[in-house]
Amino acid sequence: MGLRTGLIIGTTSFLLGTLAMHWTADHLILWQSPVTYDSVVTAYTYYQDTMVDMPLVFQRLLHGSGTLVALLIISKALGGRESNWLFDGASLFLFGAAGLVYYHKIVPSLATLPPKAPSPGSAAVDARDAVFAPLREIATSHTVLAVALVGVIILQSGQYYSERLEERERIEEDEARIRRRQRRREQEEKRKDQVQSATPSQS
Repeated sequence: MGLRTGLIIGTTSFLLGTLAMHWTADHLILWQSPVTYDSVVTAYTYYQDTMVDMPLVFQRLLHGSGTLVALLIISKALGGRESNWLFDGASLFLFGAAGLVYYHKIVPSLATLPPKAPSPGSAAVDARDAVFAPLREIATSHTVLAVALVGVIILQSGQYYSERLEERERIEEDEARIRRRQRRREQEEKRKDQVQSATPSQS
């Protein structure tokens, strides 16, 4: 596996892992029915602690990882090979879409979270609730990001497998060509030996 492909898959997997950590809150908002105020308070507290109040060093780590993946995909896509345009172009599209979702959906939703969580309770939450609406937007966006990042990993892995298959076929073709040349050389040497052995008998 090439260095750039390995870095793309590894860094994207790291970003996907950070999204998987949010599942504890996301499933309370998206996959639990009905969504209660207890679930909203739990998700709100989680997002406040892990995303809104995230230390600056972790924010820079995530942003740096995303920038690294984007630059690596672009550098690979400019390689000129047909497979680069197919796999890396699609990877760049998915990763770019993930970036747009993050900056245009998640970041504004985090900014619109009220400073105080609602009171806990077992009653169902109104979909228009000031806290629930941005939480649902964040959880939905996390799902979109996860799908996009999984797509990038699949595309890069598929490109690696495709290039390995092409390389194996090329090696097999080269070996077959060498064997044909060796057979022709052996046949020519055999004919020369036959001609040389037949010349004294004729004289």
